Amino acid sequence: MHSRPRTFSVPLSAAFLLAPAILRAEFFGGVSEEMLGHNWRLSAGIVAGIDGKVNETFRAYYTASGQDSKQALAESYTLDDFGVGAPYTTFGLHYERQWNYGAFRWNTLFLSLSGNSTAKRDYYLGVSDHVSYKGRKFDHMKIPKGQDFSIDFTGILTDVTYGFTPVTFLYHDDYVKFTPSLDIGLVLVGGQYDLDAGHSSGTTVYQNPPVDFVVGGASSSFIGAGAPMIGLSGEVRAELINGWTWISRLGLGYFAYDGSSSPFTSKGHRSKNLDISVLTFTAETGFAIPIDDRRSFSFGGRLQWVSIDAEITSKEHDTEAILAARERFDKTADFDLYTLLLYVGYSY
Repeated sequence: MHSRPRTFSVPLSAAFLLAPAILRAEFFGGVSEEMLGHNWRLSAGIVAGIDGKVNETFRAYYTASGQDSKQALAESYTLDDFGVGAPYTTFGLHYERQWNYGAFRWNTLFLSLSGNSTAKRDYYLGVSDHVSYKGRKFDHMKIPKGQDFSIDFTGILTDVTYGFTPVTFLYHDDYVKFTPSLDIGLVLVGGQYDLDAGHSSGTTVYQNPPVDFVVGGASSSFIGAGAPMIGLSGEVRAELINGWTWISRLGLGYFAYDGSSSPFTSKGHRSKNLDISVLTFTAETGFAIPIDDRRSFSFGGRLQWVSIDAEITSKEHDTEAILAARERFDKTADFDLYTLLLYVGYSY
């Protein structure tokens, strides 16, 4: 058995800066020896909830051109409109490398989402890849009211973080340990989507200024997005009388951006103001069973929530500039994803 690390009392003058849970605790620098090393985990579970909505809100062009009555043309779309609804099966791969004062963590979920629906009204959509009709390529599609269609997405949701773990707090004669972490990293999502609305049957013109839309057809493309994150997490380890260890962790990550949409689109002439926030929350709990002094087997459960809120608005304020740009509707969008997983792991 390894010797216990040297401990120090928390200075009273600093206690008010710390969470109430660490009052009257002892602490030492870094992490405890049993946390050091590598940990691999495999997980399986479900996408327990998925919600998303896009609302068109206001078009400055209509007001500037004296056509305010056309603001009523604003539309909204939800994932329910496309037949996308939980649950879906998902699998995960997770890795952590813990050093004394820091940790590299990588979590990946493999997603396969699909939906089948019938258009409740005429859907006018911009697509990431072209849809063809009689040898011409278009980047807009119309799904007529009453048309059956399907949508499929296969991809990954992954986050990569580095956590700073400068201190561990001890409780109850050192049988309970709490290690906080300051985390920085990236969250990424990417994959292949397929939208199939049957055979192309013609074209139509919609919007002002007019845009050509293919009626029906299919589009398939890779899409991806990512954001840096900063957050906090904490791990609690409690030694049990049977030699097992109960391990739980909570984590919170956040990203916010308010500025031009240019960094997020290749279509510079459609640049607008983008105000977006991304919030992630994870909670997991489980047990570690020792194999020997360095190795252990683990199992438990994990909950993850990802929430995205965005507002896209016109950059122009001068009436002449608004008329020249003829910008489309401002939009709001929100997206929430909930996953529940069971995992097994091996540490060494």
